Amino acid sequence: PLNLTGNARIEGVNSSSEANTYIESPYDNEALDMTGNAQIAGDVSIANANGYVDLTGNCRIGGETGQAAIDNHVTFGASSVEFPTPDPTQFESYATNIVDPSVSTNGNKSFENIRIAAGTNPTFSGNITINGIVYIESPNLVTFSGNTTITGMIVAEGDLDAPNSQNQLHFAGNLSCQGVSQLPQSSQFDGLRDETGTFILAPGFDLSFSGNFNTVNGAIAASGISFTGNARGTVTNTIINYSADPMTLTGNARISIDRSNSVTGPSGLSGQTILALEPDSYTEGTP
Repeated sequence: PLNLTGNARIEGVNSSSEANTYIESPYDNEALDMTGNAQIAGDVSIANANGYVDLTGNCRIGGETGQAAIDNHVTFGASSVEFPTPDPTQFESYATNIVDPSVSTNGNKSFENIRIAAGTNPTFSGNITINGIVYIESPNLVTFSGNTTITGMIVAEGDLDAPNSQNQLHFAGNLSCQGVSQLPQSSQFDGLRDETGTFILAPGFDLSFSGNFNTVNGAIAASGISFTGNARGTVTNTIINYSADPMTLTGNARISIDRSNSVTGPSGLSGQTILALEPDSYTEGTP
């Protein structure tokens, strides 16, 4: 499900269709709950045929309010979408520098291709610069509370089928990020620069933003996602919540989606492959 309260918004940068939203919500018929001045600029497709939308206040979907917003911009019983399968392990080999309880993450620090050991539960405070991969073992409670600059990708090895409350990733400060293609032309980033299209790949992890971020160059995928307070920024691909719990935007949270340069087939997210018989593509003969 999806919940928006207060002045929360999902917007499109170039057109309202970039904010189109798909909601599966198989276990909760209240698929979309919007309260206050919440807005979704695009259309909403809900796979649950018994699903419904609850609008309270001056909420807008597709630029319209009230029943017109539901009638004209919400589809119920939409065709189910096959969610891509996340594979964090393919990035494990890049994470060569261990961060464990013996490594200080406070103050102004720089890191490169790090692997956060299970149970470290670090808080990165101060002015933090990270290049390359941030690979997070499970379980871990990882917090970025200062001014964080990341050129690269965050990957966590949680279990998609068994999310753990001890697996959390929280951005409380200001986040500035660039995609892997912007990494330096150094050997430690060879191969990684080609893994484009994804910024956060965290199955089994709860992900939350309470600070601001600039343009996120890639998809965000996790098992539970929330944007609170004044969190706002631009995402150049898609946001995927694998959890049965609602994705939430509260307060003045504002997410802008820019698909103009999005990468098809983001790294670490694979679709289902189906082998289909095409009788017209061949002929049978006898020797």
